[in-house]
Amino acid sequence: MSDFEFCPALQAVSDYLDGKDFNYTSYPEERRLAFGMSGKNVNFRFNVRITDVRNGEEYLQVTGTYPFFVREEKLRLSTCELITRANYKLPLGKFEMDMADGEVRFQLTHILAGFALTESLIERLLTTPFYTLDRYFPAFMQHIHAGYTPEDAIFHAELDTHVETVQETQKPATKTEETPPSAEVVRPRTKKGTRKKPSGDHESPQGDLPL
Repeated sequence: MSDFEFCPALQAVSDYLDGKDFNYTSYPEERRLAFGMSGKNVNFRFNVRITDVRNGEEYLQVTGTYPFFVREEKLRLSTCELITRANYKLPLGKFEMDMADGEVRFQLTHILAGFALTESLIERLLTTPFYTLDRYFPAFMQHIHAGYTPEDAIFHAELDTHVETVQETQKPATKTEETPPSAEVVRPRTKKGTRKKPSGDHESPQGDLPL
Protein backbone atom coordinates (compact mmCIF):
# COMPACT_ATOMS: atom_id res chain seq x y z
CA MET A 1 0.00 0.00 0.00
CA SER A 2 1.29 3.46 -0.90
CA ASP A 3 2.11 5.92 1.88
CA PHE A 4 -0.11 8.48 0.16
CA GLU A 5 -2.98 6.31 -1.06
CA PHE A 6 -5.52 8.91 -0.01
CA CYS A 7 -3.48 11.87 -1.33
CA PRO A 8 -3.01 11.51 -5.11
CA ALA A 9 -1.16 14.83 -5.47
CA LEU A 10 1.54 13.92 -2.98
CA GLN A 11 1.74 10.43 -4.44
CA ALA A 12 2.46 12.01 -7.82
CA VAL A 13 5.32 14.00 -6.30
CA SER A 14 6.63 10.86 -4.61
CA ASP A 15 6.58 8.99 -7.92
CA TYR A 16 8.41 11.86 -9.60
CA LEU A 17 11.16 11.81 -6.96
CA ASP A 18 11.48 8.04 -7.30
CA GLY A 19 11.88 8.42 -11.05
CA LYS A 20 14.68 10.97 -10.53
CA ASP A 21 16.43 8.80 -7.90
CA PHE A 22 15.95 11.34 -5.12
CA ASN A 23 16.56 10.36 -1.53
CA TYR A 24 13.64 11.66 0.49
CA THR A 25 11.69 11.03 3.66
CA SER A 26 7.92 10.71 3.67
CA TYR A 27 5.64 11.77 6.52
CA PRO A 28 2.19 10.42 5.63
CA GLU A 29 0.59 11.65 8.85
CA GLU A 30 1.70 15.19 7.99
CA ARG A 31 1.13 14.75 4.26
CA ARG A 32 4.67 15.92 3.67
CA LEU A 33 7.86 14.94 1.82
CA ALA A 34 11.32 16.15 2.82
CA PHE A 35 14.54 16.03 0.80
CA GLY A 36 17.65 18.04 -0.02
CA MET A 37 18.99 19.64 -3.20
CA SER A 38 22.52 20.89 -3.89
CA GLY A 39 23.05 24.24 -5.57
CA LYS A 40 26.16 25.99 -6.84
CA ASN A 41 26.99 27.42 -3.45
CA VAL A 42 25.15 25.47 -0.76
CA ASN A 43 22.64 22.69 -0.01
CA PHE A 44 18.96 23.50 0.45
CA ARG A 45 16.34 21.70 2.54
CA PHE A 46 13.02 21.16 0.76
CA ASN A 47 9.56 20.25 2.00
CA VAL A 48 6.54 19.47 -0.14
CA ARG A 49 3.22 19.30 1.68
CA ILE A 50 -0.49 19.31 1.00
CA THR A 51 -2.42 21.90 2.99
CA ASP A 52 -6.14 22.54 3.31
CA VAL A 53 -7.48 26.03 2.89
CA ARG A 54 -10.59 27.31 4.60
CA ASN A 55 -12.96 26.72 1.70
CA GLY A 56 -12.07 23.04 1.61
CA GLU A 57 -9.73 23.18 -1.37
CA GLU A 58 -6.20 21.85 -1.21
CA TYR A 59 -2.98 23.40 -2.33
CA LEU A 60 0.52 22.05 -2.76
CA GLN A 61 3.17 24.04 -0.92
CA VAL A 62 6.86 23.79 -1.81
CA THR A 63 9.36 25.41 0.56
CA GLY A 64 13.11 25.59 0.22
CA THR A 65 15.09 26.69 3.28
CA TYR A 66 18.56 28.20 3.48
CA PRO A 67 21.07 26.49 5.81
CA PHE A 68 21.66 29.64 7.86
CA PHE A 69 19.87 31.87 10.35
CA VAL A 70 20.02 35.65 10.62
CA ARG A 71 20.92 35.48 14.29
CA GLU A 72 21.66 39.16 14.93
CA GLU A 73 18.39 40.93 15.55
CA LYS A 74 19.72 44.23 14.20
CA LEU A 75 20.34 42.49 10.86
CA ARG A 76 16.84 41.07 10.61
CA LEU A 77 15.23 44.38 9.75
CA SER A 78 17.73 45.10 6.97
CA THR A 79 17.37 41.50 5.76
CA CYS A 80 13.63 42.15 5.55
CA GLU A 81 14.42 45.02 3.20
CA LEU A 82 16.58 42.70 1.12
CA ILE A 83 13.74 40.15 0.96
CA THR A 84 11.25 42.86 -0.05
CA ARG A 85 13.54 44.01 -2.86
CA ALA A 86 13.98 40.43 -4.06
CA ASN A 87 10.25 39.66 -3.93
CA TYR A 88 9.34 42.75 -5.92
CA LYS A 89 10.57 41.30 -9.22
CA LEU A 90 9.75 37.64 -8.63
CA PRO A 91 6.97 36.41 -10.94
CA LEU A 92 6.41 33.24 -8.88
CA GLY A 93 6.83 32.50 -5.20
CA LYS A 94 8.23 34.63 -2.40
CA PHE A 95 11.00 34.83 0.16
CA GLU A 96 10.03 35.00 3.81
CA MET A 97 11.81 35.08 7.15
CA ASP A 98 10.83 33.89 10.60
CA MET A 99 11.38 36.97 12.77
CA ALA A 100 11.66 34.77 15.86
CA ASP A 101 14.83 32.90 14.86
CA GLY A 102 15.94 34.41 11.53
CA GLU A 103 15.23 31.39 9.33
CA VAL A 104 14.94 32.34 5.64
CA ARG A 105 13.07 30.28 3.08
CA PHE A 106 11.42 30.49 -0.33
CA GLN A 107 7.83 29.36 -0.79
CA LEU A 108 5.84 28.46 -3.90
CA THR A 109 2.18 27.43 -3.71
CA HIS A 110 0.00 25.75 -6.31
CA ILE A 111 -3.77 25.37 -5.88
CA LEU A 112 -4.79 21.85 -6.84
CA ALA A 113 -8.52 22.42 -7.42
CA GLY A 114 -9.04 18.79 -8.41
CA PHE A 115 -6.47 18.84 -11.23
CA ALA A 116 -3.88 16.08 -11.49
CA LEU A 117 -0.21 16.98 -11.21
CA THR A 118 1.71 16.16 -14.38
CA GLU A 119 5.41 15.38 -14.40
CA SER A 120 6.27 18.63 -16.19
CA LEU A 121 4.25 20.65 -13.68
CA ILE A 122 5.92 18.95 -10.72
CA GLU A 123 9.32 19.65 -12.23
CA ARG A 124 8.51 23.36 -12.58
CA LEU A 125 7.19 23.49 -9.02
CA LEU A 126 10.49 22.09 -7.73
CA THR A 127 13.00 23.76 -10.01
CA THR A 128 11.59 27.29 -9.64
CA PRO A 129 12.31 27.46 -5.87
CA PHE A 130 15.65 25.71 -6.38
CA TYR A 131 17.00 28.16 -8.97
CA THR A 132 15.61 31.16 -7.09
CA LEU A 133 17.27 30.10 -3.84
CA ASP A 134 20.55 29.49 -5.62
CA ARG A 135 20.45 32.81 -7.44
CA TYR A 136 19.84 34.99 -4.39
CA PHE A 137 22.04 33.14 -1.90
CA PRO A 138 25.11 35.33 -2.63
CA ALA A 139 22.99 38.44 -1.96
CA PHE A 140 22.17 37.26 1.56
CA MET A 141 25.81 36.41 2.23
CA GLN A 142 27.05 39.75 0.89
CA HIS A 143 24.64 41.62 3.13
CA ILE A 144 25.09 39.56 6.30
CA HIS A 145 28.85 38.98 6.15
CA ALA A 146 30.33 41.56 3.74
CA GLY A 147 28.33 44.64 4.68
CA TYR A 148 26.61 45.20 1.33
CA THR A 149 23.45 47.29 1.52
CA PRO A 150 20.24 45.40 0.63
CA GLU A 151 19.98 47.50 -2.52
CA ASP A 152 23.51 46.72 -3.69
CA ALA A 153 23.24 43.02 -2.81
CA ILE A 154 20.04 42.58 -4.83
CA PHE A 155 21.45 44.65 -7.69
CA HIS A 156 24.35 42.20 -8.01
CA ALA A 157 22.02 39.20 -7.79
CA GLU A 158 19.86 40.63 -10.59
CA LEU A 159 22.74 42.00 -12.63
CA ASP A 160 21.66 40.12 -15.74
CA THR A 161 18.41 42.11 -15.75
CA HIS A 162 20.28 45.42 -15.59
CA VAL A 163 22.50 44.86 -18.62
CA GLU A 164 20.68 47.44 -20.73
CA THR A 165 20.74 50.08 -18.00
CA VAL A 166 24.35 49.66 -16.92
CA GLN A 167 26.75 51.84 -18.87
CA GLU A 168 30.45 51.29 -18.84
CA THR A 169 32.30 54.34 -17.63
CA GLN A 170 35.30 55.09 -19.77
CA LYS A 171 38.43 56.42 -18.16
CA PRO A 172 39.36 59.95 -19.24
CA ALA A 173 42.24 60.06 -21.65
CA THR A 174 45.47 61.09 -20.03
CA LYS A 175 47.52 63.81 -21.67
CA THR A 176 50.80 62.57 -22.99
CA GLU A 177 53.75 64.90 -23.20
CA GLU A 178 54.72 65.56 -26.76
CA THR A 179 58.24 64.46 -27.33
CA PRO A 180 60.23 66.65 -29.67
CA PRO A 181 61.54 65.04 -32.82
CA SER A 182 64.77 63.29 -32.20
CA ALA A 183 67.70 65.53 -33.00
CA GLU A 184 70.84 64.27 -34.54
CA VAL A 185 73.48 63.80 -31.96
CA VAL A 186 76.67 65.51 -32.99
CA ARG A 187 79.64 63.96 -31.38
CA PRO A 188 82.72 66.07 -30.94
CA ARG A 189 85.53 65.19 -33.25
CA THR A 190 88.55 63.66 -31.69
CA LYS A 191 91.94 64.91 -32.64
CA LYS A 192 93.98 62.32 -34.46
CA GLY A 193 97.48 61.94 -33.22
CA THR A 194 100.47 59.64 -33.30
CA ARG A 195 102.15 57.78 -30.55
CA LYS A 196 105.56 59.14 -29.83
CA LYS A 197 108.52 56.92 -30.35
CA PRO A 198 110.15 55.73 -27.19
CA SER A 199 113.26 57.60 -26.30
CA GLY A 200 116.54 55.86 -26.63
CA ASP A 201 118.54 54.16 -29.30
CA HIS A 202 116.03 51.20 -29.73
CA GLU A 203 113.20 51.86 -32.18
CA SER A 204 109.89 50.03 -32.29
CA PRO A 205 109.77 47.53 -35.15
CA GLN A 206 106.15 48.45 -35.90
CA GLY A 207 106.68 52.16 -36.25
CA ASP A 208 103.95 54.63 -35.41
CA LEU A 209 100.56 53.24 -34.15
CA PRO A 210 97.44 55.18 -35.25
CA LEU A 211 94.84 55.88 -32.61
